[in-house]
Formats: sequence, C-alpha cells, structure tokens
Amino acid sequence: MESIKEFNRAFAYLKGHLGEFKKTRRKSQLFTSLETILELLIPAIMGLTLNTAVYNKDLGLAIKYGILMVGLSLLTMFFGMQATKNAGLTSSGIAANTREAEFRKIQTFAFEDLEYFGVPSLLTRLTSDMQMLAQSTFMSTRFIIKTVVMALFSFVFAFRASAKLSLIFLVGVPILFIALMVITTYAIPKFRAARYQYDKLNLVVEENLNNIRVIKAFVRKKYELDKFGIQNEEMFKLADGSQGPMSFVFPIANVVLFATFVAITYFGGIEIIEGRLGVGDLISFNMYAIMLLGAFIGMTMVLTTFMSASPGVTRVVEVLTRETALDNKEKVEGADLMDGSIDFDNVSFKYEEDSDAYQLENIDLHIKSGESIGILGPTGSSKSTLVQLIPRLYDISEGSLKVGGRDIKDYDLDILRDRVSIVLQKNTLFSGTIAENLRWADESASDEEIRLAAEIAQAHDFVSQRHDGYDSILGQGGSGVSGGQRQRLTIARSLLKKPKILILDNSTSAVDTKTETSIMEGIDKYSKDLTKIIISQRVSSFKYVDRIIIMDEGKIADIGTHDDLYKRNKIYRQTYDIQQKGGEDNE
Repeated sequence: MESIKEFNRAFAYLKGHLGEFKKTRRKSQLFTSLETILELLIPAIMGLTLNTAVYNKDLGLAIKYGILMVGLSLLTMFFGMQATKNAGLTSSGIAANTREAEFRKIQTFAFEDLEYFGVPSLLTRLTSDMQMLAQSTFMSTRFIIKTVVMALFSFVFAFRASAKLSLIFLVGVPILFIALMVITTYAIPKFRAARYQYDKLNLVVEENLNNIRVIKAFVRKKYELDKFGIQNEEMFKLADGSQGPMSFVFPIANVVLFATFVAITYFGGIEIIEGRLGVGDLISFNMYAIMLLGAFIGMTMVLTTFMSASPGVTRVVEVLTRETALDNKEKVEGADLMDGSIDFDNVSFKYEEDSDAYQLENIDLHIKSGESIGILGPTGSSKSTLVQLIPRLYDISEGSLKVGGRDIKDYDLDILRDRVSIVLQKNTLFSGTIAENLRWADESASDEEIRLAAEIAQAHDFVSQRHDGYDSILGQGGSGVSGGQRQRLTIARSLLKKPKILILDNSTSAVDTKTETSIMEGIDKYSKDLTKIIISQRVSSFKYVDRIIIMDEGKIADIGTHDDLYKRNKIYRQTYDIQQKGGEDNE
C-alpha cells in the first residue's frame, strides 16, 4: 500500500499541471457519474418488468419498459463516449503540460544536476514515464468514480433485492482483495527496478547510435550486440518479474466471479422454490452482482495501473522538484554586464562539495576589458574548468569571481550567459539550415550580419560554395559539414551574440594554422572592446594576445608575454620549441 500512497503524493503534485484540462477532467467525471447511475437503473427496471408486466402478461407495459431500457442504454452509451473522450483529453493534456514543465526544468539544470540524473534517465522520464502518467490519469479520471459508485450502489440494490444472498459477497470480495494485495506487494519492487533498467538500456542505445562510426571503424559490432543483449535480457527478466504476478489477478477474479454466480444460482433457486424471492428479483440481483464484482475487477485494474505507473510518475516528480545546483536567488534586478573585465580573487573549485580534491586552487587573475588572454597547459590542468566558471556553468567553491565589476551571482543567468559567449572544441550544431543555426544566437540577425560573422570566422567561402548556400540543410548534430567547418560555424554563431567576453576553448583545433590566424585577426579587428580568452595547445594561437597564462595541476603557474615566458618558463619554452621544430605552421 505504500506504493499507492507514494503515487497519490506524486499525482497530487502533478495535478497542478492540469491547467486548461481541469474542465475536461470535470466533464469526464460528470459524464461517468451519469453513465453509472443509468447503468444501475437498468437492472431494477428489468426486474420490475419481469415481476409485473411479464408476470401479469401485460404486453403494453412490457413494451413501455423495453423502450425505457433502450432509451437508458442509448443515453448510457452517449455518456460513456463523452466520459472516455474527455478522459483521453485530460490524460494527454496533463502529459503534454508536465512534459513541457519538465523540459523547462531541465533547461535550468546545472551540469551537476544533469550528471545526477544522467541523459538516458532524463530521456526515459520525458517519454515512457510520461506515458505512465497519461495512462494513470486516464484510469483515475475515467474509472475511479465509476468503480466506487458502481460497487457501492450495486451492493445497496442487491441487498434490497435479497439481503440473504448479499452475504455471499462477504466471502468473495475479501478473497479478491487479499489476492490483489499479495500479488502487488511482490510486483511493485519489480516495476520500480524495471524503470531504472530502462535508463541503462537507453544508455547503451544512445552510446551506440552516437558513436556508430567508431564502432564500425573498430569492428566492435559483436561487442555492442552482446552488451545490448545483457541489458535487454535484464529488462526482460524485470518485466516478466513484474507482469508475471499481475497475470494472476484476472484469473483469480474470474474464479471468484464464477464461484459467486454458482452460489447465487444455487441459493437463489432455493429462495424462489420456497417463495421468498421472485424470478425478476433474482435476475435483478444477478445483474447487480455482475456489476459489483465487475466494479471490484475494475478497481483491481485501476490499482494495478497505479502500482505499475507509480515508479514512473514518482521519477517525473523527482525532476520537477529538484533544487538546481545553480540558483538565481541572489541576482540583482536590472544588473547588466557593462564591460568585459574579469576578476578572480583567490578562487578555488571542486566538483563535489564533500570531496577533498580541488580542480582549481587559489586562482588570482585580473583581466581588463578588451584584453586578449591565451591559456596554455598540459592535459588535465583545468584550463576548461577555469573558463567555464565565467559564464557560471559551475559555481565557484571558494573565493570571489567578478565580471564587469560585479559579483557573478548578481547577474541573471540568462543575461550573464548572453554577454559571455563560449565556443567549445565540440560545440554542436542542430538540424536545420546553416542560417537557422547561426541565427540561434540572434533570431533578428540580418543576412548581412550573418555574412559578416561567417567571413570573420572564415566560414563564408565554404558556405557560399554549397548549392543552397546559407539555406543548406544540416542533419542531426550538424552532420553534413566537416569538423573544421563545424568549428568555424560555431565561432560565427558566437560572434552574432555580440558578446562582451568571447571564450574560445580549443575551438580552432580542427583548422589549420593559416585559417586559425585569419580567424584571430578577424576577431581582433571585429571589436577592440571585446575581451578574448583563447585556450589552445598551439602556441601559434597566441600570436595576437596581450598575455599568456600557463596552467599546471589546477593552478596558475605563470603569466606573461611570449618573450617573458620563453625566457623563464620551462613548460612554455619546451612547448614552443617542439611545435616550431615540428613544422606545425606547414599544416
């Protein structure tokens, strides 16, 4: 029963997402009530017909009762259709509203939140878990009132027809209830485990499809098939473990139903023979018995749906009620980033609050607005982590970080990230035209602005050579362009934001040094007031920077110009000499 309570708490929270579908829910409940009342009247009229019209051989009265029952049946059908239609609208509506609310919530998540749930799990919660919500909403809207009202009134009417025969229900109903509790108690943990196994299965599929080129290149198809097979087999076992016990519910219900009818027929026959019950009363009682037991079977179906849906619905609520790792509570209304100055004052950072391992330690760095900074360092020196603190993709753990002269938490996240543009090495394009991808930064950007940004990023030439130019269609993830072309398009997109701070995080790694130099020259001419931070493993990338930062093991090892660092810094000198001797400029 704890799973039912858990479901009720989750569903009560999600009712707030009914929105405009509250009316359709009320309509469905109204039509369901009318449908149920009319269904309950029909057996009483049938019993009355047999006891009066048929018994007295009054054909006219029998016809009147017959017409009445046909009319009630047609009304019952109409009310039932309306109830089902509105219940369907309600279930689809709450799923759509909740899915949108969940997607909006995910957009506010910090990286820590995304890592907590995992992408495959979030996909499951947005899709199949949402189907569970829709299904359970339909059942609750359409059948809870129907089964409760039907069970209550059919028992009352059956009791009125024969109090003695009604005692049979005191045997059948408890057996049905106990069987349901035993079966669901065993099945619910399996349902919950199956939802989490769904996440694991999605992870395997997602990784396989995203990395299909690597899999084919390394001829690892068999390995991937075996990996999928293991997860799929586990999914099958859990599904069988949950659905298997539930398959006993309806056979047990049918046994109870038929046994009840046998008992009613036997004891009812005795009542008729001894003159204590009329034939019409027995038929009426049988119909109410069918309704009563049918209502309990309906309750069983509703409870079964709730129990199987409970883990999925609860998982949806987990996302919606998650307190994001990054909040905007300290923002100052109207605060805008006026310049591109950046001040790190004794900043330290670690990914996990309880961890002793710091990725960045005691960072003291002051960058003037309009200054160009290069960052060099070995792999794992936390170069990318440092710059990701500036648009507040992560929150600092200790110290103070100011941008534009204000504490970074003073800014609304949207405003801050709009003014700080970061281009990652693996930045993504989306399905759609090239122009649509570039306008992703500024929907109102003119064709001339798009062309200028593309020219600076050295993308205009290859785009104009395509058959449809800027209207060329790109596939999912920007498929249809090379890695270097993708990087140039993402740089152009970032320039269209007209940022105060531009961060290039290894974002020219897939282009040759000649093209890279042209890009850097173009950006430098584009805006003298733009603060530029360039992370690269190529020293040639720092040709136009004012200062170069050397990072090592999460700390700033040195800062200076090229000449100063070449004289005094071993890491910089070795890197420069190796690249010069390697003839990198001949790429």
